[in-house]
Amino acid sequence: MIEISLVFIVILSALLFGSVETWSMALIGLMTAAAFIFFVLRGKRFARVSSGMKAIPIALAAILAYTLFQLIPLPLSLVGILHPGMKEIVTLSPNIAPAYHSISLYPFVTEQALSGLVIYFMVFFMALFGIDRKESFLRVIKALAISGFLLALFGIIQKATWNGKLYWFRELTQGGSPFGPYVNRNHFAGFINMIIFLSLGIALRSRKTEQKVLFAFLTVVMAISLFLSLSRGGIISFFAGLATFSFILLTQSISKKRLIPVFLFVLALGIYLIPLGVSPVIERFAQTEVSHEQRLVAWQGTLSAFKDFPLFGSGLGTFEHVFKIYQPEGLMGYYDHAHNDYLELLLETGIFGVLIGGFFFFFVLRGILKTEWKDREIYLEAGFLSSLATMAVHSVFDFNLHIPSNALLFFLILGMAVSFGRVNAS
Repeated sequence: MIEISLVFIVILSALLFGSVETWSMALIGLMTAAAFIFFVLRGKRFARVSSGMKAIPIALAAILAYTLFQLIPLPLSLVGILHPGMKEIVTLSPNIAPAYHSISLYPFVTEQALSGLVIYFMVFFMALFGIDRKESFLRVIKALAISGFLLALFGIIQKATWNGKLYWFRELTQGGSPFGPYVNRNHFAGFINMIIFLSLGIALRSRKTEQKVLFAFLTVVMAISLFLSLSRGGIISFFAGLATFSFILLTQSISKKRLIPVFLFVLALGIYLIPLGVSPVIERFAQTEVSHEQRLVAWQGTLSAFKDFPLFGSGLGTFEHVFKIYQPEGLMGYYDHAHNDYLELLLETGIFGVLIGGFFFFFVLRGILKTEWKDREIYLEAGFLSSLATMAVHSVFDFNLHIPSNALLFFLILGMAVSFGRVNAS
């Protein structure tokens, strides 16, 4: 039941335009909460939690507690000491200066961001403690691979028959660079990239030839859709995931023959891409001039804003409200995100928030890496870590983790990776 619910929620969130609209995120949130309540009521699985995994829920609780701390009203004089720029921003005039204000510049949006964070952590929690049999892992990965293939196929067909509307009927009211159900092709690339390497892992792990061929084919089609999306960040992340996959096989295996299937995958991808045309991809990268890249200017502006909110940040989710005050001259357009998840997190949560988040990911990665993966399960380890690596790299160039569908998939894979290492070691 939990497996079906998680896969359904993640895929539906992608189909609903990435769940970036209020109505779609509300629907996904209600479904996730219902699945989580059902999971908690079962309760018996929590008795199996090992001492080594207890640090992860504690780190999760610390992140939520820190975000709540950002919402607590404090004397404005104290807030001014903690954040040099805060007092000037929230004081409209000396006569109507508020006596108290929270660490968050805009508490309402921080509350919204906190509710989203709770939903993501629910998915992570259910994946971590609810998927605890090898058969369950394989079913979830196969379901994601098949769903990802269908999503990729839809994106390819829609691109070939493009009429200026998503799903051929939804108008683009604010422009964009759409692919599949996403208004922004970079977010489609971020989503499909994570599934590509899970699918590659399950293809190489399979002992049956027909399953190998099937999932290899699904993987190649998904990779083709990634390149056709022309997402530069997505393509760079893909090669980062491929390098991670190959590195894990080299370091965890005595035999270098295990790299042959990876080479064949790249070869098959090339054979498919050449007839379709690789010149648009080459032209897309050729147009890039780093010295004129707007993202670099946005990053500089983000760092400038951070100097006024160094310790506790401006408040989770407040980037767009803070950045317009610090937006550098020469930066064209409106930026509601930094196009760098790390810098945006630094501005919104400060040094202490980054440290708390770092502890969470430290315990998670320790749970994955300390496991001795056995025999053919190495392909699944490579798939999990490569999927996470694609998002880690793509987050340098974009804001994928602020897209609900992509964040849901990321936390699902993160929880499964830790849980599978525990199950595999038992």
